[in-house]
Amino acid sequence: MENVSTRSTKCPNLDFTDCNTLYATHGLHAFAAKCPPQLVRFGLQHYSQPGELVLDPMVGSGTTLVEARLMARRAIGYDIDPLARLVAQVKCRELDDKGIREAYETVVAKAKSDLDSLAGGSASEALRDRVAPPEFHNRDYWFDPDVSGALAVLSYHIGTTDMADEVRDFLWVGLSSTVLTKKSVANARDITHSRHHHWEHEQLPDVLSRFEAKVNRMRRRMTEYGALCNDLPNTAAEAHLADARNLPLANESVDVVFTSPPYATALDYPRAHFLAIPWMRQVLGVTVTEYRENGRNYIGTERGRLPRVFALDSRLTLFHLASSVVMDISKASERQAKLIQRYFLDMSQVLSEIHRVLKPHRHAIIVVCPSHIRKVRVATNQVLAEIASALGLMLEREHTRTISKRRRLLPYMQHAFGERMSTEYVLILKKR
Repeated sequence: MENVSTRSTKCPNLDFTDCNTLYATHGLHAFAAKCPPQLVRFGLQHYSQPGELVLDPMVGSGTTLVEARLMARRAIGYDIDPLARLVAQVKCRELDDKGIREAYETVVAKAKSDLDSLAGGSASEALRDRVAPPEFHNRDYWFDPDVSGALAVLSYHIGTTDMADEVRDFLWVGLSSTVLTKKSVANARDITHSRHHHWEHEQLPDVLSRFEAKVNRMRRRMTEYGALCNDLPNTAAEAHLADARNLPLANESVDVVFTSPPYATALDYPRAHFLAIPWMRQVLGVTVTEYRENGRNYIGTERGRLPRVFALDSRLTLFHLASSVVMDISKASERQAKLIQRYFLDMSQVLSEIHRVLKPHRHAIIVVCPSHIRKVRVATNQVLAEIASALGLMLEREHTRTISKRRRLLPYMQHAFGERMSTEYVLILKKR
């Protein structure tokens, strides 16, 4: 491992504007605000060795896990969102294509048979009952009844057909990707955004054809991932459901941390993902209502309980930059001040957990983006560096990278929010 103190202080080019970010399984499932895999690779190359344990406490879609596995590191990731956890686990686990193909062909054949029976009026009452679409708010607004029926049929056969659990998870992700994509089967556009819009198809989408196309593309990506892993040591990568503010890890058990926290109040993942949840209750274990309610506890959310009256939290008075930002925002909007204060307090808990589980003198790489809230510039990188320093994670280096406009997935209204931020900061923190 190269000693950071001996390297040039010149900032490397971390923009990766023209790089392919969808190789291996990185493009398996759409996900807003994904970190480019090349950036993870940069961090792991400089601050870890093969065989060491990499942690991503807010793993999202699993970019860190995939790159760690491709670099012969062991990796563990956690996420509070059950769909993110599932996607991350599927992306970092090698699967044999033969098993996928056999299960997938069986599921599609059963689904086609059921849909033919339903369309022909020859379906039994038992068939109609078992493939009835789940009830949820505004179901027929977001899904045509025929689309709902086809998704229910697919969901039933993915859940009941005999196959290995890891293959079943792969097909669940294929179903989710059929909904959460630019060309969704749902009546929605911009569906990978948290602020997607209702939109009706000119021609009713063929759910099974879309699912088949998605799974076949996923199979090709998984085959590529397996080939890249083929000559590597047999290291493991795992994703688990847990809160980054309370990690189920022993003290000083992790060699390096790489993570990209959620933006402050900019992206609500449950609002972005909820259209896939009704069809995946068997694997995720939550209803749409439960999923959206749980989202109130997510870091960076705009929802959740807030105090009625704004007051600067005493815990935040320890941090000059954080408290100054909160007070500046409170002049324009007390509600937004409450939200950003909660975000800073949540991130202080995350940074405290990172400090606890990280081995002494090792590094945590945190990728953050400043923002504008009510036209107040929120220098998230500086605030988090200040909080981290107080907790014993010293800022050893800070790199910048320009976010390509072509790769943005978030909608934006500059007249309401202020100038859009185009620079991310890569904080290299070292545990004392």
